[in-house]
Amino acid sequence: VGQDYEQDDEPRKPLLTSLSTIFTIAFISYYVQYPSLSSQSGIEPCTRVFRHVYPNLFETLIEKGCVDVDSFVELICLVGIVISTVVASGLVQHGLLFITISAMYRLLYTLGGSFYTFQWDILLLEAGYLTALCFAPWKSLRLDRNKQSEGTDNLGVWSLRFLQFKLMLMSGVVKIQAECPTWQNLTALEYHFATQCLPGPLEWHAHQLHPFLLRLGVAATFVIEIPAAYLLICPIASIRKVGAWLQILLQVLIIATGNYNFFNLFTIALCMPCMMGERDDISAGTRRTLQAAAISFLGYWSFHMFELYQDYHPIDKEKRIFGLKLTLSKDDCNLMIEKTVTASVAVVLLALLSDAIQLILREPLIHRRLSALAKLTVCSFCVIATATPLYSITLSMQQPDVFRRLLQAIPHKNFIQSSGYGLFRRMTGVGRVTKLPNAQSFGWANNSPSLVSRPEIIVEAVIVDNDDSSPDEQNTEWRELKFRWKPGATTSWPRQVAPHQPRFDWRMWFAALGSYHHNPWLISFLDRSLDGCQVVLGLLDEPALASGKSRNIKVRALLYEYDFTRLDTQWARGIPGAKILQEQSLWSFPDEVWTRKLAREYIPSIEKNNPSVRQYLQQTGLDSSACRGHKDRCVHVPTKAKPFCNFAVTVRRWNRPCVLATLVLALCLMYKWMTNSCSRGMKRKVKVD
Repeated sequence: VGQDYEQDDEPRKPLLTSLSTIFTIAFISYYVQYPSLSSQSGIEPCTRVFRHVYPNLFETLIEKGCVDVDSFVELICLVGIVISTVVASGLVQHGLLFITISAMYRLLYTLGGSFYTFQWDILLLEAGYLTALCFAPWKSLRLDRNKQSEGTDNLGVWSLRFLQFKLMLMSGVVKIQAECPTWQNLTALEYHFATQCLPGPLEWHAHQLHPFLLRLGVAATFVIEIPAAYLLICPIASIRKVGAWLQILLQVLIIATGNYNFFNLFTIALCMPCMMGERDDISAGTRRTLQAAAISFLGYWSFHMFELYQDYHPIDKEKRIFGLKLTLSKDDCNLMIEKTVTASVAVVLLALLSDAIQLILREPLIHRRLSALAKLTVCSFCVIATATPLYSITLSMQQPDVFRRLLQAIPHKNFIQSSGYGLFRRMTGVGRVTKLPNAQSFGWANNSPSLVSRPEIIVEAVIVDNDDSSPDEQNTEWRELKFRWKPGATTSWPRQVAPHQPRFDWRMWFAALGSYHHNPWLISFLDRSLDGCQVVLGLLDEPALASGKSRNIKVRALLYEYDFTRLDTQWARGIPGAKILQEQSLWSFPDEVWTRKLAREYIPSIEKNNPSVRQYLQQTGLDSSACRGHKDRCVHVPTKAKPFCNFAVTVRRWNRPCVLATLVLALCLMYKWMTNSCSRGMKRKVKVD
């Protein structure tokens, strides 16, 4: 139902290229981590999920011996890398290819288990299917087609604009609905930089900023995520651009102070449809007037959402303090949502109808008019399906009957992965201030001190050389194991890892918020490490263990509470237990970046072949087969499946999926350059003749 008329595809190329690049990153990241996480020797083998969710596929391919599970998953990743790289090169950007890579990533997402339960994975799937159905071209493969158009099709962009609107609106609303004190008091950023899953290299510096700047940042986040989100679906392009640029600004700041894999780059890419559709006949003065109206709209909402107040200093009563507080309550927010969600859907549907009518009146050929009507139908249905989670924001809001009957009549869940979103609903790592030690202990603007208490799991082990055939069983010299990305030693600076997402380190952050009883994969990791499984030990920054030179004979896990060290400032001195650094500035990189204290034992000492551990893993379905390396992986594979297994093992030995993507991209670009050169040569020859 895609494009059925010649047009200039240039406005669409950046978005199609960006989305396919994000898919490439996602496939590469999955491929790199698969052996450690979900393979037969990994922490959470995917065989059980594969058999349960895709029984027919499992029976056809796996049980009949056509291919083994690990080779099948790795081949899916490799094919996904190749296809998404070809699409990213611009050589071929057909809608069928987007359906293919979306379906492939959905399969990988399902097999990934608990390590792939993040919202950006679902968002990538939802955007992939919407792009395939509504935005990508279908008439031709567009092998370097450079034909100019007589008009631009704006129908498909509305589904992606609405997806971006839903993402940002729900992300902002859930923060108010949660009634988290840090969001209500606008102090969330005073905890966020130290408590996010994987801090980056600039988080320590951002953590030292003045509390008033941080609270202004929280207020700006609310404005950008809630009222500015409505600008994204405005039919007027000049107003949409204001909302889009604000979203881009927010995402750039998050990229600078966070490690959120490809999510922020992906969100920026979803702003591109909001930039499209600018009319050429609008004067510069009119554009400035419309942009001023959009800014005035945001100013109006800011005035009603926040209040600037003044108070007296708790020590010096003659000194006044200015502060900022949120005045938008949960009930007011719910009322606003109930009044605007259906109206927002109606605005988008009317805009779709308006663009379709203009397109139909402009097209002289009947089959192109029918194509426009078909695309209007598909895009309208996609918008209605995408809007479904918005009606669950409040308990009293119901989806219109006409929408509900339409969605029930058409089985859409197989090709539209509609989902709700809501990042950072509640701020974690908030310490409890039970008693202020002295009169100087107070937070800025008379709020409670921003005491950070980031829970962090530290794994310790008793390590012996592998050459030691009879290690001392009484050895109790525990040594902390180093992880590649998550916080550990107090002197280890946070590292930049995005757009890659180390799923294991991320899950360790979530596990620290609860009990190991709710995280059986962590017990599986410890058990695998005792078995000396190299693919699992590769998750650690322990070369001796990963290479087999040393081994663990005992492991345990302790829970610590972390916080960043602080510069010597008035508000930092008021935080109980804060470690103040003397003679350091905001631009310095101190030797000690963290401070920590032991909270409790998280997992008691475990030894190899512990019967209680094995019984627990059997009960949770994680008692997998013996750990195998790459060399002997194909030994027990059926004869019919050995060629696929040998190929997958050979590629795995390279361990360079980025090289594969770069090679494919280079070949595609070389082909485009050659075809363009030939085309220009033919045109010059025709002119000479």
